Amino acid sequence: MRRLLLILSVALLAWAAVVYASGGIQWRIAGVWFRSRDPDRVLLLVYVLVLLQALLYRHEFARDIDRVAAFVRERAAWFAAVLAIVLAIHGLRFGSFTAGGADAYGYVSQAFGWASGHLPRAYDLPLRLPFPSSDLMQTPLGYRVGPEPHTMVPTYAPGLPLIMAGAILVTGAIGPYLVVPAFAALYLWCTFLLGRRAGGPGVGLSAALLVATSPVVLYQSLWPMSDVPAGALWTAAGVAALGGSRRSAVLSGVCAAVGLLIRPNLPLLVLVPSGAIVLHARGRERLARAALFCVPILPVVLTVAVLNAAWYGSPLASGYGRAADLYSLESVWPNLQRYSVWLWESQSPWILAAAGSLIAAVRPSTERPAVWMAWALFTVTVLSYLTYYYFEAWWYLRFLLPGLGAFFVLVALGLTRMCGWIPQPWGRLALIVILFLMVRHTLGYAIGERMFGPLKQGEHRYADVGEFIGRALPDNAAVFTMQHSGTVRFYGGRLTLRYDFLDPDSTGRAPAELERLGLHPYLAIDDWEVPYVQTQFRFPADRPLPWPQVARMRELGGVTVYDLATAGAAASPVALEPGLAPLFMAPQPIVLQPHVDNGR
Repeated sequence: MRRLLLILSVALLAWAAVVYASGGIQWRIAGVWFRSRDPDRVLLLVYVLVLLQALLYRHEFARDIDRVAAFVRERAAWFAAVLAIVLAIHGLRFGSFTAGGADAYGYVSQAFGWASGHLPRAYDLPLRLPFPSSDLMQTPLGYRVGPEPHTMVPTYAPGLPLIMAGAILVTGAIGPYLVVPAFAALYLWCTFLLGRRAGGPGVGLSAALLVATSPVVLYQSLWPMSDVPAGALWTAAGVAALGGSRRSAVLSGVCAAVGLLIRPNLPLLVLVPSGAIVLHARGRERLARAALFCVPILPVVLTVAVLNAAWYGSPLASGYGRAADLYSLESVWPNLQRYSVWLWESQSPWILAAAGSLIAAVRPSTERPAVWMAWALFTVTVLSYLTYYYFEAWWYLRFLLPGLGAFFVLVALGLTRMCGWIPQPWGRLALIVILFLMVRHTLGYAIGERMFGPLKQGEHRYADVGEFIGRALPDNAAVFTMQHSGTVRFYGGRLTLRYDFLDPDSTGRAPAELERLGLHPYLAIDDWEVPYVQTQFRFPADRPLPWPQVARMRELGGVTVYDLATAGAAASPVALEPGLAPLFMAPQPIVLQPHVDNGR
């Protein structure tokens, strides 16, 4: 009977997993339809069968649970490694692999700039237009006007692009898109190591599971952006700082230095691993380890200061603007509300279990330094962003990734401690059930946010539009655009002009002025940009844009290319098919051949 209950439990659990993954199953046998679309009903039967085993065969059930727990603990590192590989595969399978929008284009194009040897010099702007905003119009998303006239410089910090540049030199144009999945695996592994130090292999594996299924981690693993790499490096710096040797102090310093190069706005986080190193050493050894920790950080600080001075005019400036415009005490309460709600909604209310880890933090033990490290990493990360400009989208939880792995360690530790107070085998069973419920919640949230498939196709539209423009438009094309201002350059090799930076008095004559300079004006926009273009060019909101269409993609939200020339194209627009452009392209050199003198 016990064996039958066990077999039924495993079979129904597998059935629930299949139903959950497939969205529902239906079979027709002898003319009769058998359907299963609700995994919750199947899971309820599993819970009932497991409970029956625990009640009817308590001693045998407790022995089986102990055996399973011992098996998992002994092989926790292997399970964590598998989870890390799966998370990396997720990023490779569903990642955007496109230099689209602001962030992805900014990081990837800067990486190619470093790999080609052009950076750190500023880029020259090709035109001097008779508009006050001439230079500003020629800076695509991810870039800003440089300190010298008629130049532009990157907006984003150089850390991640430099790593991507190394990947380009090794693997070619695909290189930038391999970096974040690799860091996602490192992020999970370092979280496991921190959790193992804080509460043993079980806590480490539970924390790794929370990372592998966290919606914000899954989401940010899909983009060539700095959030996951920053999280991996700061978590690694914290783990290494607990090593208790000079070698670990150097490793911690290297991780902190690269983390600072990626995110220069997190200098407070340097205090966390350095504080741990200082507190857990004595006498001259304390000074030696502190010095070894600082050795790799000082060159990074100097490098960032020099680049900031060259690109933005001051060692203390950044590509995002003045600190006074970015940080404000008025942002504290909105950010506190948003981060709390987003964590609650995306990770489930079980995150409150992190409070249970405070018991391990106050009781003397060999695990206490790791618990304090986790609390410090998470708390300092939150404090670093509480005064930062606040946003509305849930995925801005990405700012907290440098400390979020540590937070998952605290949640896992709190759950383990609280379930440990429950008589066995009920305590271990409760822990398994809670972790299962958390994973089910987070994966359900991730599926609801469409993280498993559609994103790559949607982002690839940038490459499709850019490749079409480079292939079909003339060499003297100048494309007004905003969202595609970087990707039209990257994939199409055509000059772009930001319509959103046009002066109000210049919008009406801007296309004609470009024609006077020998350029052919076009417009490339997503459908959601139409109201902004209508406002910018002072067109009625209830009428379509007056220019003839050159190309139109109806899918993926819609993208249209318009001809703004005086004698615009009258032919039927080309139907752009999504997904035709090559996946991995190096940036195309900008072609600009005016048919008359361009006024320079």
